[in-house]
Amino acid sequence: MGWLQEIKLYIFLFLFAFPCLGNTDFRTFTTSSGQGFTGKVVSYDGQIFWFQGKDKNLYPIPFKQMSANDQKYLIDAASGKKIPKGDARKLLVTGKNTTEGSPPVPTENEAKEETDVSVTPKPKAKQEFRPGSFFAYKPVGLGQDPSLAVESVSVLPEAGEPIDFTKHVLPIMEDRCFSCHNAPYDKNGRTIHPKAGLRLDTHEWVMKGNLDDIVVEAGNVADSYLYEVVTLDEDDDMFMPPKGGPLSPEQIDVLKRWIEEGAKPSAGGDGTADMSKGISFHDHIFPLIEEKCLDCHSEPYVKNGRTIHPKAGLRLDTYESVIKGNLDGIIVEKGNAEESTLYAVVTLDEDDPEIMPPKGEPLTEDEIKMLKQWIEEGAKENPTDTFEKPKVENVVLQPATGDKKESIIDLLSKRLNSPSKPQIQAAQKSGALVSLLSTKHSMLRAEFSSGPNLIKDDAIGALTGIKNNISHLDLSRTSITDNVLSEVKKFNNLTWLNLKNTQVTDRGIQNIVKLPYLSYLNLVSSKVTDQCIDSLAKMKNLKEVYFWNSEVTENGVKRLRTALPDSKILF
Repeated sequence: MGWLQEIKLYIFLFLFAFPCLGNTDFRTFTTSSGQGFTGKVVSYDGQIFWFQGKDKNLYPIPFKQMSANDQKYLIDAASGKKIPKGDARKLLVTGKNTTEGSPPVPTENEAKEETDVSVTPKPKAKQEFRPGSFFAYKPVGLGQDPSLAVESVSVLPEAGEPIDFTKHVLPIMEDRCFSCHNAPYDKNGRTIHPKAGLRLDTHEWVMKGNLDDIVVEAGNVADSYLYEVVTLDEDDDMFMPPKGGPLSPEQIDVLKRWIEEGAKPSAGGDGTADMSKGISFHDHIFPLIEEKCLDCHSEPYVKNGRTIHPKAGLRLDTYESVIKGNLDGIIVEKGNAEESTLYAVVTLDEDDPEIMPPKGEPLTEDEIKMLKQWIEEGAKENPTDTFEKPKVENVVLQPATGDKKESIIDLLSKRLNSPSKPQIQAAQKSGALVSLLSTKHSMLRAEFSSGPNLIKDDAIGALTGIKNNISHLDLSRTSITDNVLSEVKKFNNLTWLNLKNTQVTDRGIQNIVKLPYLSYLNLVSSKVTDQCIDSLAKMKNLKEVYFWNSEVTENGVKRLRTALPDSKILF
C-alpha cells in the first residue's frame, strides 16, 4: 500500500470509523463548576475521559471535573463496556475498540505527519477589539506608567531563556493558585485568609512559605514542597491544585527550572534588577528587610499557644506595611531620607542602644546607600511608578504674637497647685513612675513601666491623692480589669489614656464616657467590641482613638468615624 493510499485510509477512519469507538449518544454534560457542554463520551484512559464534540473534535476531561451525576453515568458506561478503554487518538488511528491486543500504533507525531489530520481542537484565536474599545485596555497598577507596564500573561520561556518569576512563574500562580493562596480579603463581613496560611501572590510571599515551613528551597527541587505537591499522583490527598486538573508538563517544567536556577525574583544575574534603572522594593529593599528585620517585624504568629506580635507594632513584611508605619507614625518620608525614621535608626552609631537591627551585623555602606536612594526616589514599589517630590516653599518666619492659642493642658494647669513631694512619693509606692509633663506647669504623667503585668486594680488607689493633676495615664500591659475604670472616671483632668494590651471590655468604657477633656484613647489589643462604639460616640473631645488588634470590626470603626468626623481613628 502506497503512502497516498494510507492517507486516504486514515481520512476514511476519521470520518466514518470514529463514531464506532463508543456506543453512547450525544447528551449534555455538566462540569463540577456548573458549566454545561454537549458531547459524546468515546473512550476513557485512567482518570481521563475522551469526548467528541459536535464539531468532530476530541476533548480530554478529567473525571474529577465532572458533576456527581455525570460521574455516575461515566462509571456505568465504563463498567458496562459501552465505551472502550484507551487514548481516543490512538484508537482512532488503529480503528480498534480496545487497546488490548492491538498491534503497535504510530506515535502521535508520526500519525500527524502521515495523515495530516488534526484530531485535537484548534486553539481559539485571540479576540481582537476595535481601537479605543473599553475592553482593549489592560489594567495598570495605581501610579504606574502605562507605557512601561508589563502585561501579566502566561508566557513560556524560549529555549535557553532564564526563568523570570514575574514573567513566567507568577502567571501560573495567578491562574492555578490564587483562588486559595492570595492575599486576605473581606467577604460578607468576614476576612478570608489564604489556605494553610500560604500566600503565593508575590515573590517574597512564595519564598516566605507559611508558619509550618518554607515551600521553596532555592536551587533544590527535591526539597521544595511546592514542586512536590504539583507532581503527586492526582489521587493523592495532597495533590495540588485540588481543582481544575494538574499543571501542564510545560508549567511544571517552568516551576522546576525556576527553583533550579535559584528561585530568583528576576531572570539571570544575582536575583536583583539593575539599580541604574531605579530601586525596586521587591527586588532590592525587601531582600534586605527579610534578612535583617523580619525576625522582629513580621506578621503576628502563634508560638506555644501565645500570639507573638511585631515589636513596636511595626510590620515590615509587605510594601504596604512599610509605608504605613506603626501607631507612632510613618517611618518613611517619601523623597526625604534624612527625615525618615527607618533611615535614621540604621545609620546610628554601633554602640547606640537604638540602632537597628539590634542584633547581628549593621547594614553595610552599600546597603545604606541603596536604602537612601530608594527613599529619595519616592520609596516606590516599582521603579516605573511615578513620584513627584514635594516642592520646598520658602517660609518667612514671623515674630510671635500674644494671640497664640494655649493648649488644654496649659489651661488646666493654671487652675491647679503643684502636687507636694510627699504626695508624689506616696503615689510612687504603687509602682507608678510619676513625672511632670513640663517644668512650666503642674500637670503629671503616671505610668507603670516596670513589671506592668504585676500591676492590678488596687494600684490605682495610690494615685487618688494626685488624681486632679494627672493629665496622662498609661495603664498599658498591666493586669487591670474594668473595675479600675470606675476609679479612673474620677480623674477629671485626664486628657490621655492608654489601655493597650489590657483586659478592658465594653463595660469598662462606659465608666469613662463623662471624662470632659479626654482626647487620646488607646485600645490596641484590648477586649473591646463594636458595643463600645455608642459610648465613644458621646465623647466629642476625642481626637485620637486606636483599635488595632481589638475585637472592634470595620463596620464599628465606620460608625465611629461618622459620629466623630474630625477624629483620627486607626483600625
